[in-house]
Amino acid sequence: MIRATTGGVLRSYRTNLMNSFISQNRARETVLTQRTFNSYAEDPAAAAKAFRLRKSRMAVESQGKICDDTYKKFSTAWSCLDSVDKLIDTDNGEALNTLKGMTQELLNDPTGDARTQLMKALDQVSQTIVQTMNQKYGDNFIFAGADGHNVPFEVKDNKLYYRGVPVDAAEPKLFDNNGAQVALNAAGQVDPAGTNILLASAKTISKADYDKAVLNHQNDPTADPPPELLTDVAGAPAVFQDADGNDYYILKDGTDTMTQPEIDKATEDAAKLKYLVNEKYFVDIGLGFQENENGTLIESSGFNAALNGLTFLGYGLDADGDPKNIYSLVQKMREVAESVPEEGKWSTSVYEEFRNLVLKFEDASSNFKTEYTNMDAGTTKLKNNYALLEDNFDNLVEQYSSLEDVDMADAITSFIWAQYCYNAALKVGNSILSESLMDYLS
Repeated sequence: MIRATTGGVLRSYRTNLMNSFISQNRARETVLTQRTFNSYAEDPAAAAKAFRLRKSRMAVESQGKICDDTYKKFSTAWSCLDSVDKLIDTDNGEALNTLKGMTQELLNDPTGDARTQLMKALDQVSQTIVQTMNQKYGDNFIFAGADGHNVPFEVKDNKLYYRGVPVDAAEPKLFDNNGAQVALNAAGQVDPAGTNILLASAKTISKADYDKAVLNHQNDPTADPPPELLTDVAGAPAVFQDADGNDYYILKDGTDTMTQPEIDKATEDAAKLKYLVNEKYFVDIGLGFQENENGTLIESSGFNAALNGLTFLGYGLDADGDPKNIYSLVQKMREVAESVPEEGKWSTSVYEEFRNLVLKFEDASSNFKTEYTNMDAGTTKLKNNYALLEDNFDNLVEQYSSLEDVDMADAITSFIWAQYCYNAALKVGNSILSESLMDYLS
C-alpha cells in the first residue's frame, strides 16, 4: 500500500504542470514557425537531408542568376548584331543603305558626285558598324572577349584596332627564292648582306615573257617598253626560280619590303591577335563546372560567355595579302575607288581589283551571318538551360519543404489540445493545493 502525502502530491503536480507548459510552448512554436523541427537534435536524419537539399538549392539559385544574366547579355548582343546585319546585307536592310548595295552600285562605274557620295556613305556605314560593336551591357563591353572593361574597337588613321592590336595583323610571309629569304640593301638592290631589309611581296615576270617584251620593243619602238626589273649589286637582273626550275624576274614596281623590327612587330601583333581571338570566359550555369586532374577546367562543364567582336567582323590577311575584316575591306575598297579620277572611268586593272575586293567582302559578310547564327543558337541554349534550372529549383524547394514543413491542421489541433491540457492542469491545482494561513492574511 502506497501512502500519498501532501508533499508528494504537490511535487508530482508541479512536475506535470511544467511538462504541460513545455508541451504547450512547443506546440505554439511549431504553429508559429510551421516547421517540424527547429534544431538538429530534434530530428538529425531529416535535418541532415534538408541541409543538403538547401545547399543544392542555393547552388542552383546562384547558377540561375548567372545563366539569366548571361542570357540577357547574349540577347542584347543579338540585337546589336541584327542592327549590323541590316547595315551589311541587302537581305535584311535597304539596298541603298547597306554596304553590299553600295559596293554593287560602285561596280556600275558611277562618276563624279555619285561615286564621291557612295564612298562617303561606305565610310559612314562602316564607322556605324564599329560603334555598334562597342555597345555595353551594364558596365561591360559586350564584344570585348574576356575583358569587358576596355573598349574593344578603336579606329586610328582609318585602321581598325581590337584592344590595341591591329585587326589586320598577320605573320609576314616573306618572298623567297626556293626557300631562301631575299634580302635588299639600302639602295633597294638584291644583296645577301642586306639582312635588315627583306622582300615581303613582289610581282614577277617570267624570263621568257620579259625577253619577248624586249624583242617586241626592239622591233617596234612604239610598243610598250619592257618593265623595270629589280637588280642585284652588280646591276644585273636578279633571277629567281620557282619550284619547277623556271626562271623569273622581279618587277621593281609592286615590290614591298619590311625591316627586321617591322617583321618582329608584325609577328608579335599576329600572336597577340590569335590569343585575343581564342580568349574564353567560362561561367557556371549548371553544367557541372569541374576541373580535370591537371587543375584546368573541363570546357564542356562550363559555358563560354565571352563574345569576341573579331569572330563576327573577321581579322587577319588572306593569301593575297588582303584583309578579312569587314571594316578594313571597306576602307581598302574606298582607297581603290579614290584612286580613279573623279570624272574618269575604271581601268581594267583597277576594276578587277575592286571587284575582287567586293567578292572578298561578300565572303566576310557570309562569315558574319554564320557566326551570327551560331550565337543565336547559344542564346537558345541559355534560355533552355534557365528553364531547366527553374524546374530544378522548384523540385529542391518541394523536397526540403516536405521534410521541414508541418501540416498546419495537425499543428493547430495539437496546440489547442496542449493549451487545453495546460489550462485543465491549472484548474486541477486549485483543488489540490490546500489553503493556508497566508491565504487569509491581508
